[in-house]
Amino acid sequence: MREWIVMGDVIKSSDADQVTLQKNFAELIKMVNESFREELASPLTITLGDEFQGIVKSPEDVAFVLVALEEYRWQLDIPVLIRYSVTLGEIDTEINPKIAYGMLGAGLAEAREALVDMKSAEDRLVINGDFPRKREMSLSLNLLLELQEQWKWRDRDIIAGYFKFKDYKKVAKHLDKDVSLMWRRFKSLDFTSYQKRKKLVNLIYGNRD
Repeated sequence: MREWIVMGDVIKSSDADQVTLQKNFAELIKMVNESFREELASPLTITLGDEFQGIVKSPEDVAFVLVALEEYRWQLDIPVLIRYSVTLGEIDTEINPKIAYGMLGAGLAEAREALVDMKSAEDRLVINGDFPRKREMSLSLNLLLELQEQWKWRDRDIIAGYFKFKDYKKVAKHLDKDVSLMWRRFKSLDFTSYQKRKKLVNLIYGNRD
């Protein structure tokens, strides 16, 4: 049976402090699993210190989970970049609802191979499988990831505040900053473009606003 397989690994993980990386990565994966229990057929599971895999129930859920991984890392103050491999492929063994480990199938092998191959690619997401709108799905989510890559970690508090409140006035109050300054920072970080790109992802992955 074909399933939506999601794999990911941390870019340049060897440059980071390994103990801190593994602790932070585990915290990020745990937060996503807790937030998306109903969307995950098999939870995101760390297979190595800097890699994970899981199975989601639909293409819409793929978008939910990957966007959450990107947004939660700012809220948790985890300065990592993750590359993603998404495959609609065959899994021959029974789906394990408790841990994404020990399952077998061509889809898993394809997702793993794509993750390894893309380490020299510019994009942070690759999508595999035979299904409609694959190119649109890949392009829209890569555009969202691309914008986040332009943000600087020194702006983490503002970015995390944006994801929490969505309103520059509330972020200014939360951070005890000048309102006009916060408005300018929202403009320079181009959160309006982020909202548009996220809407595009939602439309393409789930046919919804």
